Amino acid sequence: MKQLKRKIFAFLVAACLICMNIVPVLADTTTPDATVPAVADVRQEAQLTASYLMDNADYSNIADTSSFYNASRNLLLSIRSGYDCSKQTEAYLSSVKTLVNRDGTLNVSLAPYACSNDVLSSYAYLLMVLAITGNDASDFNGCNIVAAFDNLLANITASDLTYSYDWNTYSATGINPYHIGTFYSAVNSYKDSLTNADKAIAAVKKALTTLCAGGNGIDYSGTSADNNGISLVPFASAYSDADVKAAIDSAITYVKTLADPDGSTQGQYWSDDYSKNWYASNPDATALALALFAQYNVTDYAATNYNTLIKNYKSSTTPGCYTYQGYDSIYSAQDSMIGLVTYQYVLEGKANPFDVSAEVKAIADAKNTPVEEPSTEAPAENPTEAGTTDTDITSPATGDVNVYMYLLLAACAATFACVTVYNKKSAR
Repeated sequence: MKQLKRKIFAFLVAACLICMNIVPVLADTTTPDATVPAVADVRQEAQLTASYLMDNADYSNIADTSSFYNASRNLLLSIRSGYDCSKQTEAYLSSVKTLVNRDGTLNVSLAPYACSNDVLSSYAYLLMVLAITGNDASDFNGCNIVAAFDNLLANITASDLTYSYDWNTYSATGINPYHIGTFYSAVNSYKDSLTNADKAIAAVKKALTTLCAGGNGIDYSGTSADNNGISLVPFASAYSDADVKAAIDSAITYVKTLADPDGSTQGQYWSDDYSKNWYASNPDATALALALFAQYNVTDYAATNYNTLIKNYKSSTTPGCYTYQGYDSIYSAQDSMIGLVTYQYVLEGKANPFDVSAEVKAIADAKNTPVEEPSTEAPAENPTEAGTTDTDITSPATGDVNVYMYLLLAACAATFACVTVYNKKSAR
């Protein structure tokens, strides 16, 4: 009997120990943290990544569409985070000045594997950076970049903005889907200065719906959280449009299905045996899903993706960097910056970080405010200045006549008259 009791007791102890080890593991992997972080914490993480990206920024050669895009996007988002980018801004603008022709056009070449119209994204990003740095794009270094951009939009069509790949010629036409949102944002922000804005906005909306026709968001050689996060976040100001909203909502529904139990998001990447990890979670997909969820108010998923990004992928050795398959990656940091700053803006109650319409308006208002010309008339003499006398000061009630003098004389005369009458009566 005693042995049976010992066996039962040992069994219970073993069961308890097993449960004590299993439960925390299950809780850790199947219950992601959906706590909304403090905005100060998100801002700090964004500025740390801004510091990392700005320390690694090189503006000496940004003359092709790929390098121009990366340099411009990283600078724009770093400024939006609140990080001091004054030195990087100066270096960026100095390089840009060497790429702008006198007629406002850009000397930016297509990068290898770029789409035929990717140069439109270079104009778009430049216009946005100029706005947030307080520069008038219609008179930047004596050049009107707004007018040059407007000329490119004169005959724009949806097909010009819709990505398509020709396997016979191994070339892509249209615009890289990663840039379609920023193109829209630039046109929309500058629409009051662009005669072809309405045409371009209609074209880009049609291109968006075509790219999202499959029901899973942006189809760019397949669908993914990366495609949707990068491409759709800048369309926030167009979300009230029924077609745009339908495309974005379908993308959100799809990206939700890519969530792993730990809160990260599945993505796509190549490896020696890509069939095994084509859908493996990674920081880029997690951060870009964060951007999409945050911008369109999917609060619980946004918080989960943020907390998982910080917990699973934040570099333990390099402040501001994020790791890809365990190694620091500047590319993961760049994608993480999109998610971090977008989330920061949402928590701060601000508009989309790619929307520069307020800055464009402020620059236009300052430019159109008339400057008061200094007066050429001699200033009127101030009677209280040194050199004036009491007799120069006029009564505010009588103008140039000093009534007090007359009253004093009248009083003296009356007194004299009274004395005279009194003397005469006394003499009687």
